[in-house]
Amino acid sequence: MERLTIAVAPKVVQIATQGLKITGSGEGQPAGVLVTEHGRGSGFFVSSDGYLLTNAHVVANATRITVLVQSAADRSPDAADRSHEYVARVAGVDADNDLALLKVDAESLPFFDLASGRNPRQGQLVLAYGNPLGLSQSATLGLVSAVERQLNPDDPRVYIQTDAPLNPGNSGGPLVDLDGHLLGVNTMILSQSGGSEGIGFAVPLDVARQSYAMLREKGTTARPLFGIQPRSLTPDLIAGLHLKAADGVLVEDVAPGGPGADAGLLPGDVISGLAGKPIHNIRDLYRAEYQLAPHRALELTVLRGDQPRTLRITPAAPRSTPDALPSKNITEKDNLVFRLGMYGATLTPALASGLDLVRDSSGVLVIARAGQGLSGQNPFQPGDIIHAVNGAAVDGMVELRQKLDSISDGTPIVLQVERAGMLSYMALAGPAYPGTLPKASRFTPESMPAASAPALRW
Repeated sequence: MERLTIAVAPKVVQIATQGLKITGSGEGQPAGVLVTEHGRGSGFFVSSDGYLLTNAHVVANATRITVLVQSAADRSPDAADRSHEYVARVAGVDADNDLALLKVDAESLPFFDLASGRNPRQGQLVLAYGNPLGLSQSATLGLVSAVERQLNPDDPRVYIQTDAPLNPGNSGGPLVDLDGHLLGVNTMILSQSGGSEGIGFAVPLDVARQSYAMLREKGTTARPLFGIQPRSLTPDLIAGLHLKAADGVLVEDVAPGGPGADAGLLPGDVISGLAGKPIHNIRDLYRAEYQLAPHRALELTVLRGDQPRTLRITPAAPRSTPDALPSKNITEKDNLVFRLGMYGATLTPALASGLDLVRDSSGVLVIARAGQGLSGQNPFQPGDIIHAVNGAAVDGMVELRQKLDSISDGTPIVLQVERAGMLSYMALAGPAYPGTLPKASRFTPESMPAASAPALRW
């Protein structure tokens, strides 16, 4: 293992970020103050010309990113103290999979060859490299606990679960086998205490490989859109809706005028096949869509009631974040919703005209994120529209604030949110919610429950 570490260490970097955040209560300053925030994480080179992978949350909201690199030729005991520092730029972000591609101006760097990585095996010994708690060039040993861990049925992402100790600062570092082959990218832990309790997760290599290729070529991993809101089937859904399908993806909503509507999809349909491949759950649909090209018709197999149907659907090109979000005259007094950790504006006809597929003309447009909010969560994206709070419609900023103020601490907050024309619910635990489930730590000064991962666009 000593030789392995000597070979791996020069490929692993420490990432330091500087950005801005809104202070919360109990942080030693008045709540709502804009202050400088520093963060640390890990990453690793994936090309000799300075491209490296890390987690998207490591560099989120960063205004400056520096990368500390150990010289491959310098393997003395204090080599970590003589790292070379580079300023990095963000080459692309895959928010769905919590991955980011960075670039530094350097050549002839040692790197992990993504093409030569391996698939993990349950019970396999692995090493996690990174910079826990700022301690550079650290390595921890553990086992692969599970190879395709899904955190909840409606989240299509899967992870490698490991008991190798991971702590804040490990995020973005590599998980490797005992031959030094890359297995995945360390991303989060489940913990009651905030530190390692032996339940860590890494983004699998096949996901990282695909993300890297798309980010390097296009700077984005946006998938073609179907214009639907999908959901994995569960026994309760099957029984309650009297569905005839044992597995597949339930269509909860169909965007008017979108590809799904044009194809004839209806809410309540169950998707069982796409382009000749079986679809057993939302994860299958998610993986299949990455392989699709927009504007190319393909076959979709659905079950409607007890009747199978074959439809032709033409996925649309992915949408980018709206460019016309208001940026002038934004103030904390008028636009900050501190409890939700975001800046918003009342949705007006003028604002709605610059957005795609606005389902309801009233609500609050999310302009920007502002920290985590009192719930310790922030799943918002600029361009989201908040239409309701706990089932009650909101017409604008004043009503949104009033409804939030009326919700006592410890009471869950459920928002109806429109994103890219699709409606979904975001459940945010109240700030004093006495839940017993462990939290998923993203290894930065901020942490969020696994259930608050951003909703995926379809």
